[in-house]
Amino acid sequence: MMRFDRFTERAQDAAMRAYEILQRYGHSQVDTDHLFLALLEQPESVTQELLEMLKVDPDEVRKRLEEVLEGTPRTAMPFNNQVAQVFITPRLKRVIDLSTEESQRLGDEYVSVEHLFLAIASEKNTS
Repeated sequence: MMRFDRFTERAQDAAMRAYEILQRYGHSQVDTDHLFLALLEQPESVTQELLEMLKVDPDEVRKRLEEVLEGTPRTAMPFNNQVAQVFITPRLKRVIDLSTEESQRLGDEYVSVEHLFLAIASEKNTS
């Protein structure tokens, strides 16, 4: 079971944004790409700043994520345009587990967007 109560407010915001992105693209499974795009779309995005520090263009990353999400099959949406049941992919579960482990390793009480970013960056099957 996911423990989002152990996430900082910004990390919880990213999780909610990932769900909104899932709906935007008509998907039924929230994956790492949804979360990564959510991190980039946050106001005053720490993830965007981290990418810039690494000399990576955040706009190019965003564009690539959007291409991947556009290419992911959509599910049939019910008449109220809401996803009936949302599933977390094993890949995203692994990223959340890694971010939790990273926060514990660093002695942090909560999982932050930085921990999520590090976990996504270390994930081998990213887009």
